Amino acid sequence: MLKSYFIKVLIILICFSSCKSQPEVVPKETWMEKSVIEWPELVMTNKVEFSDTTYTNFGNAFLIEASSDTFAVTCKHIFMLFRDETNNSIYLDNNFKQWQIYPKGKPQKAIRLGELLNGNKNEVTGEFNTLKSRDWIIFKTKNESNFTPLKIRTRPVSNGEIVYAPGWAFKQTSENPSLIKMQVFKNLGPYFYTTTLTENVDPAGRSGSPVVDKNGYLVGIVSGAEGKLGVMCGIPYLTDQLNKYKKNETVKTSNK
Repeated sequence: MLKSYFIKVLIILICFSSCKSQPEVVPKETWMEKSVIEWPELVMTNKVEFSDTTYTNFGNAFLIEASSDTFAVTCKHIFMLFRDETNNSIYLDNNFKQWQIYPKGKPQKAIRLGELLNGNKNEVTGEFNTLKSRDWIIFKTKNESNFTPLKIRTRPVSNGEIVYAPGWAFKQTSENPSLIKMQVFKNLGPYFYTTTLTENVDPAGRSGSPVVDKNGYLVGIVSGAEGKLGVMCGIPYLTDQLNKYKKNETVKTSNK
């Protein structure tokens, strides 16, 4: 009887251990199984209009899904291009008119962006190396679109992991963005380094491209390069800003 009892306990423990060791099954986005030319429209380019000048077709942008909201994001260091219009700060002042994003070559599909959530007139634009750990700007969206938002992966990337960056280079005129395959070289938390596995890549102008994992989930944004290594800003700053926004929205709602 006692022997039978211990056998049952042993079987239960073995089953429990086996269940715990099962890897987490993450549903893959269906488009990840297709050629990049068959992907939905994920990536856009930027058009920023000020009262005295307009900047067009620079950098990449995309939509993200967070809770029940959809936001537009791109890299913060593009503010370096128009620091004269923003008083050298991460802020859109009175001379700012509008910000639009659209698939490259398709301005008729543009969507207009709303409030810049993490704008800060006291945050100096600085240089690339000062921004790589927080290289996100986050907008509300003003109108609906047929663009596909990306889901955010909360688990950090691992050294050696394969990731992908769809986007346009500055001189690239093809209808579809190109897909760059990379390998994580070293994850430093706020940002991570990658080596490029795709050959003959033109890196100029790819900033702001989303970095996705093998399942199509967002793990970073293309920020720049240091030597032969790519620099990708990670998710921590993005999720921190989204959490602050959500908290502020909750406070506003409760005060109504």
